[in-house]
Amino acid sequence: MKEEFLLTQNYIKLNESVQGLKELPLSAPKMGLGYGNYGLGKTISLEKITAQEDALLFRAVQTWTKSSLLREICIELNLDSQGQASYLYRRVVESLLNEPRIIIIDEVDAILKSTKNEVLELLRDIHDETGVIVFFIGMEEANAKFKKHRHYYSRIVELVEFKPIGKEDIKKFCELSDVKIEDDLINHFLVKYPNLRNIRVLLIRLEKYCELNGYESADLKIFIQSGVDHGTRQKD
Repeated sequence: MKEEFLLTQNYIKLNESVQGLKELPLSAPKMGLGYGNYGLGKTISLEKITAQEDALLFRAVQTWTKSSLLREICIELNLDSQGQASYLYRRVVESLLNEPRIIIIDEVDAILKSTKNEVLELLRDIHDETGVIVFFIGMEEANAKFKKHRHYYSRIVELVEFKPIGKEDIKKFCELSDVKIEDDLINHFLVKYPNLRNIRVLLIRLEKYCELNGYESADLKIFIQSGVDHGTRQKD
């Protein structure tokens, strides 16, 4: 398969939300939340936006504390990461005031499980004091979990729900394959595998099968006879 970034509908919505936050006045809240099931292009969309915006991207983990996150932010900002949390915090705030950077937190569900929510409080404080954009990305339950914390949720002004991949996105993705994918197989993917992670695995396996058997294209019949959907087969 060719390695190429696709402008999927989910990426377009996410990017539009980030641009919308950038256009808000300094005094306005600038938090966003993207949420949805796995395999819908959340991570690759984040990586693209991070590169475009020179943003700070972090993957949340349950073991985060205020100090450990502050140290990670300091490292990304090329600041001294030694010292107590209060000193680290001041360094981060001063740096972001001088040179604002978007902060993106992927896998936010990991810190929404915390009963103390000290990491969320830290991110809220950084957001409030510097005015930088903070964008959270999580699974489909993340929106409901955030709603339980009104003092955070009230600052979220951009919501992006990642939807199942549509036919046009699947078609563009299949065009990256070294084998021509026929329309009936594209329609099958749409019904059975509406997420790019599974389709990528299937296409890689299918390319190998077609190469071994001398096929330059693959339709639904060839796909079924190949048996490449083992381990990814969806239940009816």
